[in-house]
Amino acid sequence: MFEKHLNKLEKRITQISESHYKPGIFSFEWFAIAISNVYGLGVRFRLWLYNKGILKQRALPCFVISVGNIVVGGTGKTPMAIYLAQVLKKMGKQPVVVSRGYKGCYKGDAGIVSDGDKIFLSAKDSGDEPYMMAKRRAFPIVIGKDRFKAGMRAINAFKPDVIVLDDGFQHLKLKRDLDFLLLDYLSPLGNKRFLPAGRLRESPLTCAQRTDALIFTRCLDIDENTESIDEVLKYYTDRPEFKTFHRPFILKHIVKGTNLKTSQNDVGGLKGKKAVLFSGIAKNFSFYNTMKELGINILDHLEFKDHYRYKDSDILMINKLAKKVCADLVLTTEKDWAKLDKDSKWGLDLIVMGIQIEFEHPQKFESFLSSRLQKNE
Repeated sequence: MFEKHLNKLEKRITQISESHYKPGIFSFEWFAIAISNVYGLGVRFRLWLYNKGILKQRALPCFVISVGNIVVGGTGKTPMAIYLAQVLKKMGKQPVVVSRGYKGCYKGDAGIVSDGDKIFLSAKDSGDEPYMMAKRRAFPIVIGKDRFKAGMRAINAFKPDVIVLDDGFQHLKLKRDLDFLLLDYLSPLGNKRFLPAGRLRESPLTCAQRTDALIFTRCLDIDENTESIDEVLKYYTDRPEFKTFHRPFILKHIVKGTNLKTSQNDVGGLKGKKAVLFSGIAKNFSFYNTMKELGINILDHLEFKDHYRYKDSDILMINKLAKKVCADLVLTTEKDWAKLDKDSKWGLDLIVMGIQIEFEHPQKFESFLSSRLQKNE
C-alpha cells in the first residue's frame, strides 16, 4: 500500500516538473515550488563554499573531462561519454570512463566494470549506464561514488592520460580540466524551476563560469527552437557551442525463440514494420518519437520507470502483448537491453536500438578538444 502511494506521488511530481504552470495558493504545485526554493538556496550555498575554498577540490594526476548537465535526466550524457572516449582513442589517447554507478549495488570505494574487453561487474552491481558502456568493449570503465578514489583506481589499473567523467558536472569534489555542459535542444532548461517543481539541478547563471563549452543534444535537422536556444546562450556569451544529433542504429537483432544474434543493422529495413516498444529510460517518449520517425508502425509502447529492473513476468507480458496485437517485432533500447536476462526467449524477433552521437561540425569539435589537451601538455 505504501509503495503504491509513493509511486503515485513520484508520478505527480514528475508530471509537474515537466510542465509549465501557474500554481494556486496552497496547491501541491505551490508546496513543490516552496521546496524548490529551499533546494535552490542549498545549491547556491554549496557553490559559495567551493568558491571561497571552504570546501576543497582534489585533483587527479591526469587530464579530466566532465560530461554532464544541469537538467535532470535524458540529455544523452552516456552516448556523449562513449563518443568522447572514441574520439580520444582516435587521437592516440588512452581514456578511461569514470562513473558514479547510479542505482548500482556495488559497495566498495571503486570498482572496475570493464578493462575494455572483459566485464567484471553486472548491471545490477555497476548500474545501467556503466554496464551499457562496458558492453561496447571499447575502453575501461570504473565506478565509485567518490570520483577521486575511482579516478585513482583507474590510474593505478590502466595508466590513462585522460579520464572522462560520465555525469560529473555537479561533482565539484574533483577538479576538472574541461567541463562540457549538455543541454537538450528541444527543452534546454525545462520549465526553469529547480527540483522538485522543475528539472533544474542548478541555475544556468551559477554554472556559467565553470562551463567550458555547450553541447546541444537531440538537435533537429531543421532549426525550430531558436528562441529557447537564444535564451540559454545569453548566459554563455563567450563559450563555444556545438550541435549534435542522436542517430539510431540497430545494435542487436535477436531471432525469435532463441538468443542468437544476426548481423542485420539497416534501420531502413524497419520502415512499415508493426512493432511493440518497451523502455525504461528517463524520456520514454523520445524513444517512441525516434522509432516513429523511422516509419515504424507502433502498435503499443510499454513504459517503465528509469532504471527499472525487468522481471520474468515482464518479459512474459511483453511477449503476450506482441502476439495479441499481431506485431512483427519487439523493440527496446540499448540501456534496457543491459538490464535484461540474456537467456530470455522472445516470441518475436527482438531489435535492440542504440544511439550514436553525430556532431554538426565534428572537425570543429575535435579541434577544440585537441587544443585544450595540448594546453595541458
